[in-house]
Amino acid sequence: MVKRNASADNEEPVQSDFEKPSEKEHLFQVADVYDQQNHPDGFDIDDPDIVFAKCEVVGGDEEGRTLLNRCCIDDSVKAFYFTRMFLKAIGQKYKGDNFPIDSDEWQGKQFYATVVHTLNKKDPAKPFANIKEYNFEKMVEQPVTGASGGSENAATSAKGSCECPPDSVKTEKDPNNPNIDICLECKKSVIQWDN
Repeated sequence: MVKRNASADNEEPVQSDFEKPSEKEHLFQVADVYDQQNHPDGFDIDDPDIVFAKCEVVGGDEEGRTLLNRCCIDDSVKAFYFTRMFLKAIGQKYKGDNFPIDSDEWQGKQFYATVVHTLNKKDPAKPFANIKEYNFEKMVEQPVTGASGGSENAATSAKGSCECPPDSVKTEKDPNNPNIDICLECKKSVIQWDN
């Protein structure tokens, strides 16, 4: 048996209602990007080579749940490998010599990834939600940023965004998002636009 005295604030403790995405595949959208100059109060980033992508679940019963994806943009360290995987998942350049990395282009990009919960050494009761792997078989057609800074979808037909002939596209529903179908031929997302 343990007996001791303790001290705490006189205010009632508040339980956090933050829910992490569950351990399965989700469709994510980059909702925000944090770096050394742009971050919420209390979330200081002291390394100019670290960028966090706030990734939000799109669709399904977990819509709105988020995780932070830490990206190292220093190509001389091993952690850059994981950043390259993320860049590939969101349709950005990720290989070759001297390719640009512009985190302003990440906002709104969507991708499929499987989540894993990992140990939080500071608070084992609150594990972290991290990306275990990206699904490159289910690539999402990404919005194209126009000269005005707005987003314009690259799809040309009201139904599709894959590269298959529009008349021959056969799809199945994405189990994670009822607004998206997956082309059975090329495995890319075919977004159902409301046009």
